[in-house]
Amino acid sequence: MRTIGACPAARHRPDARILCGIGVLTVTPDDGGGYRFSADACCLGEGDTVTNLLDWLEPYIASFDAVISWDNFGAVPRRLLALADPTRHPQIIAAAADTAGRWRALPLGHTWHLRQARAHLMPCVCPPQTPVDECEAAMPTVLLPDPATTAVELTDEAIAGWRCWVHGFGDFDDADHPAQAALRALTRWRGEQRTTL
Repeated sequence: MRTIGACPAARHRPDARILCGIGVLTVTPDDGGGYRFSADACCLGEGDTVTNLLDWLEPYIASFDAVISWDNFGAVPRRLLALADPTRHPQIIAAAADTAGRWRALPLGHTWHLRQARAHLMPCVCPPQTPVDECEAAMPTVLLPDPATTAVELTDEAIAGWRCWVHGFGDFDDADHPAQAALRALTRWRGEQRTTL
């Protein structure tokens, strides 16, 4: 997830940071003992809101498979629970609430070496001396991170988080370990992606 800091007037938002992008890596075991991968991302664009991002994410979470995330200025499940609408995003809420089961929120201690792309803070665009409780905390699209660049960064970050999680299981000498096979499959898939660009 990509979040950016905002002016103090944005503190009325559920997590006091603006969610501006989500990246997803989907890993599916296939019948032949291998793995299929796909990556996608969605970023705020002209006229979009955080609800649009969560609407995009909902179908990805609709299955009953595991979800892995890593710290983004706080736990991702907690942020999603604060932002999701129970009527529009029931699958997100169900998964994010299940951190003891389905959702694996990697702690910062396991992902301290991973780096997220930098994003500028959202400046306050209210007139001078506007009282904080009257500031609308506007979010001009032109000041948000570039969607095309951010989408690439988000998929890279999703891949990095998944690799970190799998390495925790695959640090063995056994080359046939499922985690080692998954990492090799990811390397092949990424090579194929580069040749098709």
